[in-house]
Amino acid sequence: MAQQSRHIPLSPEALEAIERQLEAFRRKFGRDPNDNDPILFDPDADGPVPLSDEKYERTMIEAMAEVGISQAMIFAFKRTGRIVTERNKHLLTPEELREWNDAVDEYHRRVESGDVI
Repeated sequence: MAQQSRHIPLSPEALEAIERQLEAFRRKFGRDPNDNDPILFDPDADGPVPLSDEKYERTMIEAMAEVGISQAMIFAFKRTGRIVTERNKHLLTPEELREWNDAVDEYHRRVESGDVI
């Protein structure tokens, strides 16, 4: 069965992070990415290849921190693999939103209890 795609609006911070990735692509390869090129590419590869899962997460976290996304949201991204904002949360299933909220709550509980995150 084919996976259904959804369009989720991005926050200004997320759009800024994507623009930074596009600029990095242009600097590395001297051109704009085409439809088959990954925006999140491996900067150590000679050609535009996707990041490994580990490098993808690290790159996303660095970009999120760079544009000022809160540590709670970064923690929730690590837990859920998604970025949820007021502008896009209505597009999530109740289960996806609950998973996100649980991750944010876990972050705050851990901070309050002094756990190292």
